[in-house]
Amino acid sequence: MNSAIVLMYHNIADPPSGKDPVGSYVSPRMFRFQMWYLKAAGFRVVPLNDIADFINGRSIHKKIAALTFDDGYQDFYENAYPILSVYKFPSTVFIVTDLVGKENAWDYKDVDVRKSLMGWETIHRLKQEGVTFGAHTRTHPFLSRLSPDAVRDEIYNSKLQLEEQLQLPVDLFCYPYGDYDSETIDAVNHAGYKLAVTTKRGLVHEGDNIFEVRRSFIRTHTNPFLFLCRLHSPYEDWKKSV
Repeated sequence: MNSAIVLMYHNIADPPSGKDPVGSYVSPRMFRFQMWYLKAAGFRVVPLNDIADFINGRSIHKKIAALTFDDGYQDFYENAYPILSVYKFPSTVFIVTDLVGKENAWDYKDVDVRKSLMGWETIHRLKQEGVTFGAHTRTHPFLSRLSPDAVRDEIYNSKLQLEEQLQLPVDLFCYPYGDYDSETIDAVNHAGYKLAVTTKRGLVHEGDNIFEVRRSFIRTHTNPFLFLCRLHSPYEDWKKSV
């Protein structure tokens, strides 16, 4: 069966010494190799919106990949975007709207690292360069632990904040921590999003739930061999999380 892959990144930077407990960093050197390989291997790197067309059976292309970056870290602008621009690859960055221009308040105590988040000026500059932005809630909470009103506030008002800033529709959503339930999906749907991504592993197949799109987490330990396995085999479906 034909499939697509959505790659999930967080930090594109060398990790602080001894401070990468979840393996969320990919070095600029490794990221450059990965983008080079996508191009050399003939992958069609598409905007995340095109994954919706693939799921709905409206795409005839093979070897499809989409690139996503969670949280809106400053190192996307400093280290990832210059490489993406060389290959003219589209990308989607998910923004925590109340923390724009601040730091990773949701987890800096756990990871023992304060990471700078992009400010609105940088986001506007990237928008002009064609980068797509999606919503990642207002404050990056565990949505399944909130009241229904708080869930709607995080999901709907992050969309409004982004749309007011960007003066564009915001159609894409990312569940913080990959945490969601059926009520969360309903809230995302009712807010007017067209696609939502999870942290569940797996390839994307025609007929998948448009609000539960699986991704492949590219981590610190994703060496070139593992990267190629993810792209050229059912490896991600074999490792699929429930």
